[in-house]
Amino acid sequence: MLKRHQLTADASLSYDRRTYPVIDFDQDKGLSEKTGVAAVNREGHSNEKPPGLYQCTLRSRKPFGWQRRRCKKQRSLDAKETDGKTCYIMNEGSSPERLPLEFRNSLSPGKMLPKCCCHLVLQAPNMKGIQIDRRPIFYNSKHPSSMLPKNHVLMCLKPNLIGSKSLIQSIFGLSDEDVSAPSMPLSYSKDFCLLGSTCLYHSLVKLVKVLVRQTQCCKYARLIHRHCFVSSLNQNAIENSNSVFEGYNLERELSGKSHAAVNERCDETLDTTDPQIVTLKSYCSKSQVVSFIWAVCRNVVPPELLGNHVNRRILRRNLAKFIWLRKFEKFSLKQCMHKLKTSGFPFLSDKHCSCFLDTHMLNNMPGHTAGLHEDLYKCNGAANDLKHLLVQKWIYWFFSSLVVPLVQANFYVTESEHGKHEIYYYRKSIWEKLRNRAISCLKDQNYQCLDEASAESITGCRLFGFSKLRLLPKKNGTRMIANLKASSKMPAKKSTSELRSFRMQRKKQFVTKVVKCEHFKSVNCVLRETHAVLKGIQLKEPDKLGSSVFDYNDIYRKLCQFKICLNKRLNIMPDVFIVVSDVSKAFDSIDQDKLLCVMEDVIYEDQYLLKRFCQVVSTKKSLWVHERLMSRDQNITTGLTRFSSSLRFGSSHTVLVNQGHSRYLKREQLLSNLTEHVKRNVLQFDDKFYLQRKGIPQGSILSSLLCSLYYGHLERNVIFPFLEDLSRRHCYKDASAIGSSSRDKVASSPHYMLLRFIDDFIFISTSKKQAAGLFSQLRSGFRDYNCFMNEEKFCLNLDTEQVSGLQSNKLYVGEDGISFLRWSGLLLNSCTLEVQADYTRYLNNHLNSTLTVCWQGKPCQHLKRKLWNFMRPKCHPIFFDSNINSAPVVRLNIYQAFLLCAMKFHCYVSSMSFHCHLSATFYANMIERSLRYMYVLIKRRMRSMHLGSCFHPILQLEVGEVEWLGMNAYIQVLKRKQSRYKELLSRLSLKLSKHRIGGSTSSHLKYAVDSSHSSLLWKIKY
Repeated sequence: MLKRHQLTADASLSYDRRTYPVIDFDQDKGLSEKTGVAAVNREGHSNEKPPGLYQCTLRSRKPFGWQRRRCKKQRSLDAKETDGKTCYIMNEGSSPERLPLEFRNSLSPGKMLPKCCCHLVLQAPNMKGIQIDRRPIFYNSKHPSSMLPKNHVLMCLKPNLIGSKSLIQSIFGLSDEDVSAPSMPLSYSKDFCLLGSTCLYHSLVKLVKVLVRQTQCCKYARLIHRHCFVSSLNQNAIENSNSVFEGYNLERELSGKSHAAVNERCDETLDTTDPQIVTLKSYCSKSQVVSFIWAVCRNVVPPELLGNHVNRRILRRNLAKFIWLRKFEKFSLKQCMHKLKTSGFPFLSDKHCSCFLDTHMLNNMPGHTAGLHEDLYKCNGAANDLKHLLVQKWIYWFFSSLVVPLVQANFYVTESEHGKHEIYYYRKSIWEKLRNRAISCLKDQNYQCLDEASAESITGCRLFGFSKLRLLPKKNGTRMIANLKASSKMPAKKSTSELRSFRMQRKKQFVTKVVKCEHFKSVNCVLRETHAVLKGIQLKEPDKLGSSVFDYNDIYRKLCQFKICLNKRLNIMPDVFIVVSDVSKAFDSIDQDKLLCVMEDVIYEDQYLLKRFCQVVSTKKSLWVHERLMSRDQNITTGLTRFSSSLRFGSSHTVLVNQGHSRYLKREQLLSNLTEHVKRNVLQFDDKFYLQRKGIPQGSILSSLLCSLYYGHLERNVIFPFLEDLSRRHCYKDASAIGSSSRDKVASSPHYMLLRFIDDFIFISTSKKQAAGLFSQLRSGFRDYNCFMNEEKFCLNLDTEQVSGLQSNKLYVGEDGISFLRWSGLLLNSCTLEVQADYTRYLNNHLNSTLTVCWQGKPCQHLKRKLWNFMRPKCHPIFFDSNINSAPVVRLNIYQAFLLCAMKFHCYVSSMSFHCHLSATFYANMIERSLRYMYVLIKRRMRSMHLGSCFHPILQLEVGEVEWLGMNAYIQVLKRKQSRYKELLSRLSLKLSKHRIGGSTSSHLKYAVDSSHSSLLWKIKY
């Protein structure tokens, strides 16, 4: 005997007496309608008696009035929802006469029945390649009062049939039209549900009711306090480190983190005593975040939706992988589904999905006995596809609509200045303390609080609006970062008549509040023309920027010429004296009035002609078109030549297209834009407006140029005259002491060079007195420019009385005893001026934090491209030109570049191995190609450099030497992880033994592979 019941649900009352039709199907009597009373529990499950007992009366006390009113309201809603949505038994032999009387009368000939939702879901769009959007979790400082944002779907719905239906539509992407749309004529019934309350759709209705109810009742505060507990300083170091290590074996494989990195974090916590630093270090470990998110999911999501114990374990691992992601990494649905089994979800059991199977079989059995096996195979395949698609829909919703909002609502997620691409999770209460302290610092220092009226009066008379501030954690505090690339908006003012009409409408009927906003362009967008003019001045009159350098190209040209002249002049390398210094708070300490006076001298022409052109960049996979502005001098050819010479090494793939558009920009407009940008810089932080009273905004398109012009003016008017005076006095004293010869005077006159990368100074001189004099001047500062140096960042290689007690972190001495001065990413030999790359910035973090791993698409191609990208920054001619470096140091630079590349290779492969494994043969071939690629890249970049008519780059290097150094570097790095790379190491060792250099190793190569010269790199954690 088969039965079909019409379903009703009530999420508000525990029990309710209902009368509903029961349709009884009997072989002799057919369909008959009876009336019964049954109890409906909170989940909407019918607590009916077994078949045969048609009358079931529950004795209960009379409900209260408010219960009867709620029950009546719920019955009326259920009547509307279930009308026409009841699933009845239908097969090929069924006819409308065998349906219940009230349903039969409601059908007209040709009218269609609704299709079951478990069939409609197959019509959903393809889920292949879809990504989880991680952007909402970053920089959200709003502190909600509940576990999820108030506007979240689980917080807005009620746990009844309407809410369940709406949530199912949200999860599976179905609209109201999809659910209620007619599908097929009555006589064709393969898509009708056969199981009633046990079908997939009805089981999902029950489960999502539980999900909504438990979400709204979850005690999230207790859970976050238990799993993400933040204690005082003395307890925090111990408990936080323990929480990191607990369960760490699971996440270590996922993230590639080492215990050394965790120990470093614990040591930093133990060493801090400043309350602000204590708060700054009180972020939650990623293991704690995973534990909290999973605890919430276990509390609110029904077990049937989380799957069996195997699937739950896998789902938690995928959740941990999501939390451990770095800033720029993406997470696809494929990664969410990794190793999850469809058969492990109870809600997709055959009992619930057999409505699809049975109807498909019934439709194909009569008269099709010959193809029965083929039909059964197709039916099973379609059912598996359906189940897999349902799991995909559910898992995507689980991550994007539950996990992401949970992280967003309970944590402030940000990167840090010292943590590279790693992200940190702060509890909202902890971050609120940091934010309040930052607000008080804003008011006390260089910023003035504005009300909305004042902010509107400033932004209302210009094209660009305001910038938004956010906090960036540092080791010893926080830094304010302004986003000047984004557009802004402010509520527009309404006239009196508009306000009056709006109030009248609200009195008559409910009117949704619509706020009209005035939109402003971004600051950087409006200042593009000003930037183009200043860039043209930089190319035309570089002397106005003093000793400024902007990249390795500028440093290479000036340092190479200085060293060549020094060697030609004296035939031997003389003793050199070096001073390195850094301006304290360079951008924030600039005197605004002084800067505007400097800019009035820089921008002296009445008008400037701007030319618009396109820069077309062609790569293997894409074609990029960037619109550029250029300040035109006399003719477009000269301008394009100057601009193309300033492009990076990738200019060989770039075409400049003259669009023929030009315009004049007047001097008054340029100075007005600068005044608005510098003197009236409005910033928004925590929904409040501030005016910057001192300094210039960081992050502006003009910041580096303005800073360089400002300090260039300081150099031209103060520092250079001071150095010339010292030089003249030095020459006079030496000439009087030596006696006569003009040759002696030339030889004794000091030779010096001053370079400045934005705010980092380096001074090199052959005179110790001159270097000591400049050091004294720098240490005293320049009061007229409000320019003072950072005492902790001074570094010099001379011994004077003034240097006593000076502690600097810019001096590095290796195990070989050679001392280097750190400056702008370079290590400068304090005796020979040879240049090596500065790898000290990798010491405080695990190398994993510098990577961005791509799991999508073709992983092998991504790895190949990454290997090439790892080497590009270290292939600059400044490291390989024999005008600067000796032959052993040139080969040492190549070897160290390969060491770092091999370490990153290991970290990337370890992170990628969670999803895919590649063969050792593939790795070996890829490494060998990357070695040859580095040699080609070095030769190409050396040819592209122009030092002038008298100087030319010198490359004394063979491709075989590059290959030999590269294979040695990979072998040495991978030997420390030999359990993972046994086959790869054997292949590399075999290729190295067969290499043509073989046993005839030169002294230059032996010097390069000596571990004492690369002791710095072996301290990097990988």
